[in-house]
Amino acid sequence: MNLLLIQLRRIGDVMMTTPAIRALRKSFPDAIISFLTETPSDQVYKYNPHLDHLLVYPKKKSIRELQKFYRRIRHQNYDCVIDFQGNPRTALLSRFSGSGFRIGFDFKGRNWVYHRAVSFPSDSTYSAQHKMKLLELLGAESTDLELEMKFSSEDHDYALELLKSLGAQPGRLQVSVSPVSRQPYKVWPTVHFAKLIDWLIESYGAQVYFLHGPGEEHFIDSVTMEMKNDPMPPVGIPNLLQTRALLAQMDLHFGNDNGLRHLAIAAGIPSLGVFGKPSAVSWTPPEQTIHRSVEYDPGCKNNCTYPNCDHLSCIRDVPFNEVHQALKDLLSEHKNEFRTSS
Repeated sequence: MNLLLIQLRRIGDVMMTTPAIRALRKSFPDAIISFLTETPSDQVYKYNPHLDHLLVYPKKKSIRELQKFYRRIRHQNYDCVIDFQGNPRTALLSRFSGSGFRIGFDFKGRNWVYHRAVSFPSDSTYSAQHKMKLLELLGAESTDLELEMKFSSEDHDYALELLKSLGAQPGRLQVSVSPVSRQPYKVWPTVHFAKLIDWLIESYGAQVYFLHGPGEEHFIDSVTMEMKNDPMPPVGIPNLLQTRALLAQMDLHFGNDNGLRHLAIAAGIPSLGVFGKPSAVSWTPPEQTIHRSVEYDPGCKNNCTYPNCDHLSCIRDVPFNEVHQALKDLLSEHKNEFRTSS
């Protein structure tokens, strides 16, 4: 069986497909499995052991180059295409693949593209479970929802050398913090982050490292201006694989609902996410306590009017005390899992 799987973006959404790919490989050990995505999300799958081919969609290319890419897809003669994303572009890719069996979600205006359009779950469940539903038509099922992102020994060495150069001290609590997001409804007030980071430093002697992407430095500046204590020197902007390796050296991750939180989940370190508009249940692994989320519903999350919302209470009013308590609980209940405990 020759399979093409599609999820072009975003980092978190691509991460959520990793359990499904693992389940497909387990169900079809002899299948040829290809995954199509964009940069930088292709790094999620660069070392994935369950894939045969990683395809990168050519962004910002000419019409002629795109036509060449589409012909390349069509000439692969895929037996089945699974569109995890379901936007107009991925629906078009699915259609022009020429595959005789195309699976996707039953989104209005695009369901005609697929031979089988699966109803998107109406209840709030973990996003990785949503992706897994598309496999049921192939008889592939799994309850293993662990996110997966492998990295190289070079990435591992990079992380170790970076931490050494920044002054990381063995035995001290290592904490990564990501108070960033490009979406206003995901940005918890910086003053709250500053207070909690000061508390981590003063109460636990934590060494705190800020993680962010290109163009997000202003979030970090806003937090540090409110802090009484100094964080660790800047880590710069490592690529995703280097960041994944860096997170493997942390004891705890804390931040907004963003892609870095999913890398921390894949790293298996305790994590806490602060949620605004999106449902925390959809982006937090179920039936475990090592990854936690705090959210607040001002009464309009199920009928959100964003971008016409002028208060963003769902994120701005997430209670500081609840986030503080969640951090305390993580530190208390999972201290034996910290690298500093060994």
